[in-house]
Amino acid sequence: MYNKYFTMKRSELKEAIKNEITSVLSEGMSDKERENQIQHLMRTGAKEKPLRKLAAIGKKEDENEKLREGTWSLGKASDINMILSQLQDLSKKAYNIIGDDEFYNGIDAAITRAEELMMNAPLNEAKSAADVNKEVKDLESKMKDKAKDFKAAEGKAKDKIKDELKDMTTKRNDLKKKVEDLKKKEEEKIANKGKDQELDT
Repeated sequence: MYNKYFTMKRSELKEAIKNEITSVLSEGMSDKERENQIQHLMRTGAKEKPLRKLAAIGKKEDENEKLREGTWSLGKASDINMILSQLQDLSKKAYNIIGDDEFYNGIDAAITRAEELMMNAPLNEAKSAADVNKEVKDLESKMKDKAKDFKAAEGKAKDKIKDELKDMTTKRNDLKKKVEDLKKKEEEKIANKGKDQELDT
């Protein structure tokens, strides 16, 4: 069996072992789990002081990681849509200036994530059924583009786009229901306004 540590220089080996122990001691462990791991490593001949030092580093990395992970803010769908448009514009403008796959992978990932977040964003408080209906039309336009991407994609990419289309369909159906609800409210408001005017005469 091949062991990567056999081919390393002493300095590289020391750093690799340090990184390995740090990763073992920092993999999202509770304090109790970390202490148990230290005790186990000490039984195998490791010295306590360096282990405690590495465990402290691992714990600090865990805490820092918790601060950076996840979504910490989610604006309204219209705000996210505006950012999405800007990302798409940037992608088009930069195409001939920065011809780099990693650059475009980053932009594509940002666009995909913005679309996902937009699906979960709170809807704007629409002033009318027409405003929400415009959102439905915009979403349907994006769904058509996604459907084209779906036809061209293969494997995991195709499955991912399929899931996105399902989410978009759910969102579209929710928006359509909201349009109907708003139309009813608007009709009731007009009808009630008409009744009020009849009472005044």
